[in-house]
Amino acid sequence: MYRMVNLHSNEQHSSLAFRLEDIREVAKIKFIITIRTITLLVFLTTLLILSGCNPTPSNGTNGTASPPATNAKETEMGSKQTQESEPNLPQKLPTPTIQSESGISIPAIQGSYCWGGMCADYASLNFEDKSPVQVLVGEELSIDMGIDIPPDEISISEYVDNRNQPITSTDGTFQLPKKPGTHYYGAFVRWSSPQDSQISLGDTSFTFVVHVVEKK
Repeated sequence: MYRMVNLHSNEQHSSLAFRLEDIREVAKIKFIITIRTITLLVFLTTLLILSGCNPTPSNGTNGTASPPATNAKETEMGSKQTQESEPNLPQKLPTPTIQSESGISIPAIQGSYCWGGMCADYASLNFEDKSPVQVLVGEELSIDMGIDIPPDEISISEYVDNRNQPITSTDGTFQLPKKPGTHYYGAFVRWSSPQDSQISLGDTSFTFVVHVVEKK
């Protein structure tokens, strides 16, 4: 009886040991499979990343090649071309020549300006206390800045009772009023950059006074 119990117990121990060994083998196999799966995923991820960083094939037969980088010489040439396209304005501030249709010269009184890197700002309009030049009613008046390069903007205004009344003019020419009396005018002239009209290369303003009389 004792031998039979002992034999049955030994068989149970042997069976249990066999099962534990099987479980260990299965766990080992699963571990190896997991390691191989992770390694494969890492390899595929690395391959995709490298492919994304270099979209151009190594043999150069397919795909679109990236444009060549701009070197310093090309940049310098582009800068020179931009500079050459700017108007070559004189260094000295231009003085306007104001003349009537009958050939009468009218002096200009300098106002605010920005020219050649220097700016001057006049707080108020200056007409000076001088006897105005006499011109005939209805005469045509012209303003010439004495520069071969025409300005991009020229604005002329008449000042009546301290109010600004714009005068229509595209080339600095306008007609005097037909009413006799003293008339006060102001003008603003500007040269702009061809690349950006908001950038001023130089501007100047001035005033002048005329006394309009009737024809004799």
